[in-house]
Amino acid sequence: MIRCALVSGKDMGLLHGRNFHKNPGARVVAVCDTDPALLAKAQKEFGAPGYPTLEALLANCDAELVLLIVNETRRIAPLGQLLAAGRQVFTEKPLCGMDGQYRVREEDAAVAAPAIRAWRSSGRALGINYNYRFFRHFRKLHDDVAEGRLGRIQMVRARAHFNCWSHVIDQILWTMGRPEWVSVEGRPDEPGGWQRLIRMKWAGGAAGELDGSNAWGFDDHPLRLMILGDRRYGEARGLKGWYRRSKAGSWPGEVEELWEAEQGAGDYHEYEASFGRMADAVVDALEARRPFPADGGAAWDELVFEAAVHRSALSGGERVRLDDVEAKAMGAAAR
Repeated sequence: MIRCALVSGKDMGLLHGRNFHKNPGARVVAVCDTDPALLAKAQKEFGAPGYPTLEALLANCDAELVLLIVNETRRIAPLGQLLAAGRQVFTEKPLCGMDGQYRVREEDAAVAAPAIRAWRSSGRALGINYNYRFFRHFRKLHDDVAEGRLGRIQMVRARAHFNCWSHVIDQILWTMGRPEWVSVEGRPDEPGGWQRLIRMKWAGGAAGELDGSNAWGFDDHPLRLMILGDRRYGEARGLKGWYRRSKAGSWPGEVEELWEAEQGAGDYHEYEASFGRMADAVVDALEARRPFPADGGAAWDELVFEAAVHRSALSGGERVRLDDVEAKAMGAAAR
């Protein structure tokens, strides 16, 4: 039985806690929140003892997995505390965003770098809630690339509403790996969330584009990802569940697979179900002593990508190599 401690009495924390608690192999055995009302709410939800500070939780609870569901502006310090105490951690994304989750800056990578170094040397597991990996349509696209059905990848095209921003970046990096460089159009000082036009290039020759805005309509798929190979191309859309794989170079398009989520399952069944699928996969990984389905490396890759995007935007769209950004952040963490 995986004993879990939940740090958060807010709605998102309770959602994660419920998903772990209902897994037959896990239980929420303690809760923690500095807000007395939220702490009482979490205690009532799980029938578990509550602690007003992380220090009190660590002193009185031996839970092996801590669900750290706090805001991206204040994740790094408690993450470091938990890793130093030898606990496994599951948390949200992005790992750090001191100006909010879709305004990640290069400075955020520097803030997070010491925690990533601590995780790498700790031998503890660190999991990140990139739950879109458990949408069936995005899994189909990922598997078609990973298993070679699309052929040699030539192009990636993506767009996303900022509510899905961390996830669309993770989808690209999960499936394609980190690009060598990015070049960005956009102004980080733009009020209300800066619009981004991102170009990128991978070592194998594939090129890509990612557009981000908070003006996309949710009625027209808040995120889309298309990957083109020399044999086929695949496209996954939205939160409801839609995937199509077609033969490359065919006109009119020769569709080989068209998948849509089952009718009557609810408009956002895939979204809602993905949280439970992630929790189940984390529990399975702990029981089998396997890496988490999305770990600290995935969280760090997102931060390095976003840091490079921020640097490029500040420098008028110049090409920024991700390895250079990572070296600077990690070098600062080592001093």
